[in-house]
Amino acid sequence: MRDFTASVAEILGKPGHYRDIKVSQPLPGVRTQLARLDGSPLKGDLRAESVVEGILVTGRAEGRVQLTCARCLEDFDALVEADLCELFVAPGHEAPEGEEVYEVKGLEIDLEPMLRDALTLSLPLNPIHSEDCKGLCAHCGKDLNAGECSCVEDDVDPRWAPLSALRDKLEA
Repeated sequence: MRDFTASVAEILGKPGHYRDIKVSQPLPGVRTQLARLDGSPLKGDLRAESVVEGILVTGRAEGRVQLTCARCLEDFDALVEADLCELFVAPGHEAPEGEEVYEVKGLEIDLEPMLRDALTLSLPLNPIHSEDCKGLCAHCGKDLNAGECSCVEDDVDPRWAPLSALRDKLEA
C-alpha cells in the first residue's frame, strides 16, 4: 500500500474474497478546534472484502491526539479510536440516491477520505483533561486548578443597579 491507496485487483468482482490491510503512517490535517492528530503514525487493521456492490472495508483505526481542555485550555495527549465499516462502490453499481459514497477507482481504493472522516468524527468536541477541572476565572482568566484568584465577585448585575437603588429607597 502506498500512501493510503490499496490495490483490490485480486478480490474485485469475487464476492467472499478478502484482503487484510495494515495502515501505519501519519494522516495530516485531521483536527477540530480543540483536538488534532499529533503527526505520529496512524495504526489500523482493516479488511477489504469483495461484495456484489464493490468492496466493504471494516476494521479499526487509532491515533494519538493532542487535545486542549475546554475548561482550562491545558494541552494533553490521548488516544482516539474509530471503528470502520464502509462500502466502496464498484464501477457499474449506483450509489443510493442522495448518499455520498466512496468509490473504487480502477483497481484501487483510496482509504484516506474514509479514515479522515471516521477519525474526525471520533475526536471529542469538548475534551476535559480531568473531571474535577475547575477551569478559568471568568473575570481575570486565572487557572483555578493552580489556586484561587483574587477577583472580588460582584453579585449585582450592573443592569439591575437602578432597580436595586429604587428598592433601597422604598425600604428606607
